[in-house]
Amino acid sequence: MPEYSEKMCGLLASLLQGLEARHVLLYSAFGSEPDPSGVTALHRAQYYLPRTLDKTLTVHPLPARLERHPLGFLEPVKGSPAASPTILQAVIVPGLAFDKKGFRLGYGAGYYDRFLEGLETTSPYGLNKASRIGLVPEALILERLPKDEWDQQMDYLISENRVIHVKRDRQLQ
Repeated sequence: MPEYSEKMCGLLASLLQGLEARHVLLYSAFGSEPDPSGVTALHRAQYYLPRTLDKTLTVHPLPARLERHPLGFLEPVKGSPAASPTILQAVIVPGLAFDKKGFRLGYGAGYYDRFLEGLETTSPYGLNKASRIGLVPEALILERLPKDEWDQQMDYLISENRVIHVKRDRQLQ
């Protein structure tokens, strides 16, 4: 999906500049996921990658030594320096598909849902401190996805064509 990724990174860089985001959690793309890494050349910020730990994610500044997770994506090696998630101003979130209300279909393990929920409850800056941004090809923005009470909603969706500002509805969660 390199052709989508390049366009998405350009839109992502513009959004991050508008949000004045200086601490940004990326993800390591694998399979057919859009690759957000190109944004690092377009927007000046401190970037981070997550590492899976138990049933949640830890946050590690880049550059970092990486290793392959059993599922196939790259993550910082065990023992890498960690950062507090409360420093994050934007979290870039992968997904198989998203709906127009900003809910995502993930891989079913719940890592990002738990991480995002914990980020809101631990942030000293309030509920909207870290913008949640989903990268998704236009064809995979669906009308509606099934959701459970623990599913977390995005603030923005970025496709190869546009940026969609989603108004989070706390009653839906």
